[in-house]
Amino acid sequence: MKTVNILGTPYSFKEDDLNNLGLGENDGYCKVLDKEIVIRATEYMSGDSQQTKQNRKDHVIRHELVHAVAQECGVPYGENEELVDWIAHIIPVVNKAFEEIQGLGE
Repeated sequence: MKTVNILGTPYSFKEDDLNNLGLGENDGYCKVLDKEIVIRATEYMSGDSQQTKQNRKDHVIRHELVHAVAQECGVPYGENEELVDWIAHIIPVVNKAFEEIQGLGE
């Protein structure tokens, strides 16, 4: 089991490599009261290729981290799945733009 620091609060992070940690039809969940994030293992993610499965896994991790960050910030819309999913989708876009700006120099 791994631990990730979310604004000073440790969250356990588990990958469900046996496909039996109560995910049901979800690919992940964040139990904010238990400070626990669980995601489906890559091989159980939907997708035709290993890359598609890995992309899905990365998105699910970002999605569940957004839930945790919202909780620790006290943001009231952390339960809004559409907003959380949009934020999870946009993070790589922002990161890429940030890296481009950093590469421009002064």
